[in-house]
Amino acid sequence: MTSLFSESGTLWAVIVAIGYPLLAILMVELKRLSLKRLPEAAKICTLLQVTILPPLAVFILTSQVAHGAPDGVATKLLLSILAIASINTCLATLNVVMRTGIFSAQWVQQTPELILDIIRLALVLLAAAFVASHIWAMDLGSLLAALGVGSVVLGFALQDTVSGFFAGVSIMSGRHFKEGDWIEAGEVSGRIVHMNWRTVTVESLDDNRLVVIPNSELAKTMFTVLTTATRSFGENMLISFAYTTPPARAMDALEKAVASVDSILQEPPHDIDFVEHGPNGMVFELTMHTNSRKEGEEAVTEILRKLWYICQRDGLTLSGAANRMYRNDRLPQMTRAEIIAALAASGMFPQDAPAFDTVVNHARFELYDNDELLLAAGQPFTRLYLVVKGELATSVNQGQTLRVVQQVGAGEFFIERAFLTGAPSIVNLRADGEASVITLEAHAVLDFLTANPRLARRFEEAIELTETGLANVLSDKA
Repeated sequence: MTSLFSESGTLWAVIVAIGYPLLAILMVELKRLSLKRLPEAAKICTLLQVTILPPLAVFILTSQVAHGAPDGVATKLLLSILAIASINTCLATLNVVMRTGIFSAQWVQQTPELILDIIRLALVLLAAAFVASHIWAMDLGSLLAALGVGSVVLGFALQDTVSGFFAGVSIMSGRHFKEGDWIEAGEVSGRIVHMNWRTVTVESLDDNRLVVIPNSELAKTMFTVLTTATRSFGENMLISFAYTTPPARAMDALEKAVASVDSILQEPPHDIDFVEHGPNGMVFELTMHTNSRKEGEEAVTEILRKLWYICQRDGLTLSGAANRMYRNDRLPQMTRAEIIAALAASGMFPQDAPAFDTVVNHARFELYDNDELLLAAGQPFTRLYLVVKGELATSVNQGQTLRVVQQVGAGEFFIERAFLTGAPSIVNLRADGEASVITLEAHAVLDFLTANPRLARRFEEAIELTETGLANVLSDKA
């Protein structure tokens, strides 16, 4: 017993018996306190408690109490385990310091994960070299020479992997794009959802597929960064009009279509150019910008959709509609007889009243898409609107939102006092769903009222309905 446990051995045994439980309790308390304020630090406490303290205690008992041989296999294994656990804990501590400590600046957060992986690998290799040289007394020179011969064969076997590695280094260090950006590479177009030193994962916009692109392939091909957090997405559209369409009116129709899509940015401004006299018509190029690729795709759909309604109302012809195959197709219209019947049915324009023909001659059928703006607040109120089908909604601006004042259904007129006085409109008028309307020129309606003063009361009732709704909204706002 005396040879096995000396006085110093007994002292070390007491230190381990008392110190190990105390340190374990200390780690548990530190972990409990850290969970609320700094959860990452709690993981360090767990590593110290589970991976460092047990092998350290066993090593002290083996070497100092049991006086195990320093060159014994058991001692070397314990030292190796302790070294590996220490390396792991140090790397975890470094991660916590870099992400939550004084080094948690923006440039550190944006450091590519590959660079951090390389730093970790270098630290692990240095630690492994230390363990192999000082604990196991291995000759690193001979080992490196052997690895040098084997690395040639290994290099040929792993040339694709090595190529992908260096391609990843090149792409990620160049910072051409990052997660969340939109790119286009070959046939693939979409948003980057994940990237590492081997691959870039892209979520396609069309069908939400996840496409994994090897960095080695990405480095060989040309790719386009469509949009980033600091750069808007640009979209070019080619639109053709028939040669019977005046170019100025075609460009005006495109301006109206752009103005109807809220997602198109004001800065940088959109641009419309007349680019070609093509074989099928005049070709115009529209360049616009949105905040993201998804908004850009949606804006294209909205522009093409709104453009059809605008062309139908303004009497313009797109190039496809000029083809003889479509000449016999009838666009939505109303005959004069149908317009007369609709005006008479409204109750405001009796067919036998004087000046009725003047109103009919200045009546016009128009078709509007959902949410299209017929009249904006502040614009001159120069036309009267009779809803034939669908609904119109009047609204007022309240900060960043629109408050609906009145719904105008089929067979009803929308009119406000500004129509009679020539003042600007105080409300917005939009189509609520697809709506077809008959518009009447102000001068024709005023001539009709002059010839039929007894009918003016009906217009007053319609105006009072609008003003009552507006007063209710304004009182709610107050």
